[in-house]
Amino acid sequence: MELETILKDRSSGQSKIIRMTIELLKKTKRKNERIDICKKVCSAHKAMAGLRWLFKQVVEGKAISEIEAEIEKMDEMCAKNLEKIVEDKVVTTISRSHIVERGLLKAKHVIVLESTPGREGLEMARYLRGRGLLATTFPDSAISYAVRACDIVVVGADAVLENSFINKTGTLPLALTAKHFSKDFYVVSPSYKFAEVEFEESIDLTFSDDMLFELIPSSLVTKFVTERE
Repeated sequence: MELETILKDRSSGQSKIIRMTIELLKKTKRKNERIDICKKVCSAHKAMAGLRWLFKQVVEGKAISEIEAEIEKMDEMCAKNLEKIVEDKVVTTISRSHIVERGLLKAKHVIVLESTPGREGLEMARYLRGRGLLATTFPDSAISYAVRACDIVVVGADAVLENSFINKTGTLPLALTAKHFSKDFYVVSPSYKFAEVEFEESIDLTFSDDMLFELIPSSLVTKFVTERE
């Protein structure tokens, strides 16, 4: 049942999917069973490069506790580096990235685009409000108002490729709107989400009714915020 929950999850961000997978791997002692779990999770969430990184660590036989500690350290440093950028600023974002929301806690005001069809942005706004922040939700159709009202735009990433990155549908219009209004556009991503060439070649982002991800050119990005900077 736990594996099925992970495979069917279409609302959680990549960081949560990875954490759920790690918790399941902790309960699985045999390496071949762990590899099988990783294969299935990667197949269910093809656009999430961090799952491929996790899979590789498991194949190499690295201890789950060691993998978990490495991921948490990278996530924490990403959030801290983002904090320095957003402090006392009005920030616009979209959907829900667990790393991004941890790094927004020093912002003056966060405007969250709802992000249809899953409307994950509503969950991010609840998280931020629960920690005392001023957080406002805007419908995706009000994207121009959300960007004009902010100082900077911040989003997460499911995969960082050589000349682009993948994130939730709606991120490309947000990036283009930020460029139109001359607002800095930051992408927060730990290095385990940086994809290899083989990953990029395997991703199919042709349109479908339940399309969740899209490709955004790196030329629209002011800076990629990683655990290193």
